Amino acid sequence: MKIPQHFFLAAALLLLVPVFSAAGVKITPENDYRKGLDLYSKGRYEAALERFQLAIDGNWNFWQSYQMAGYCYFEMRDKDGALDAFEESLKINPRNPKLVKIVNDLRSGALDVPVRPVEAEARPVGTPVYLQTFYTYNR
Repeated sequence: MKIPQHFFLAAALLLLVPVFSAAGVKITPENDYRKGLDLYSKGRYEAALERFQLAIDGNWNFWQSYQMAGYCYFEMRDKDGALDAFEESLKINPRNPKLVKIVNDLRSGALDVPVRPVEAEARPVGTPVYLQTFYTYNR
């Protein structure tokens, strides 16, 4: 029986909580969000997604974390995951016209996640830049 990778990640995070607490590092959703942004900017989308998920776990109304989780899923070429995260963000903050457009275009097929061969290394498409360029030239 194969143990899911998520199990090991969760176990590792649980083991690290006392270490950070003992070191005086205060774990808050905002700190997780900031760390996620830093990881995202470095192209470390899986690690960034984990931090955004931690921020969401600490604050269910943190719509920015849902939106950034959606961008991570988009970068990892997971359209369904991206849509789910974007929709959660819009449930909390429906006044986000750019995200509404992205969701509508993903649903309609006007926008799709970039495709790469399975064996190829994941290279960032620069989601916010990719989307901005897409909407600049595809009006």
